[in-house]
Amino acid sequence: MKTFRIALIATAMAVVAVPSTAVAAPEDDAVRELADTAAELVAEEQALLRTTDQASRLRVVDGTGTMLLEQFDELDVRLTAATRAALSPLPAEGAGFAPPSQVYDAALDDLMRISATPSAVLPTESGSSGPALGLLAVAAMSLLVLGAAALANSLRRESDGELAAMAWSDGLTGLANRRRLDHDLETHQLDDESIAAIMVDVDHFKSINDRFGHQEGDEVLRRIASMLAAHVRYDDVVYRYGGEEFCILLPGATHDDAVGVANRIVEAARTIILPDDTHLTVSAGVAHVDDADAATTVESADRALIAAKTAGRDRMIDAASIALEPA
Repeated sequence: MKTFRIALIATAMAVVAVPSTAVAAPEDDAVRELADTAAELVAEEQALLRTTDQASRLRVVDGTGTMLLEQFDELDVRLTAATRAALSPLPAEGAGFAPPSQVYDAALDDLMRISATPSAVLPTESGSSGPALGLLAVAAMSLLVLGAAALANSLRRESDGELAAMAWSDGLTGLANRRRLDHDLETHQLDDESIAAIMVDVDHFKSINDRFGHQEGDEVLRRIASMLAAHVRYDDVVYRYGGEEFCILLPGATHDDAVGVANRIVEAARTIILPDDTHLTVSAGVAHVDDADAATTVESADRALIAAKTAGRDRMIDAASIALEPA
């Protein structure tokens, strides 16, 4: 996988190096510098999360990341959910509840793409003008790199040959997709490691689309994806299950771990404000089934999610707390 990624990056950089008569706009230079700085910061934060004696430095880096995110927003730069999660403030619980390592990997790839093609992420009214063919070529190479990073967002490593499929990530949110989840559920073996699952559904999502349009609905899904990535534990994997539903697999989690993550997600969703100044809400079902495989655990979490929606939404329900009928 490392060789594959290096080859892709080298190809992208070769395209960037092609001479062009186009002159970069001032906005391009600002975005490029911001992306390079952010990439260095994301890489440092990822490294710091692996240590136990750098808490003070981690707080500084985390605060700087928040400021960089604000600067991106001021420039109206389009960022992926992974980049927003990597630059957003870490949960108060600390490093154990940081975004998964795959989120940082995808964010670094995204920032590399932004640095290479700043015009592609700026609003068209900025007046930035670059070589269209060059931008498309670099964007294509960068998408391959992003695909490889998304492919790594799994419970097991794949061979370089399987990486070539490039079919495991959700195009809208950047999360792992349903196909990837089905694959992981089929191949995951519990061995000595327990696993928990959380199913999340955006409440009244059809109403959001009806009131504000599908473009705003897509933005809500991207913001939910970013929020989920920012509030799970470091090794958890977030998938877009379909539509407005998401699934999270939590390898090695205890029952209390899973309940804690689900509660944080429900609370964090309420901080997302819709265009009419109302608060978004989600429902969640959580399951931790002793001696059960991952697929059975997800099914239990899904039934708990249905119970949460039936009970009035905007809440988490634990599969262990309700009488679940056999599927």
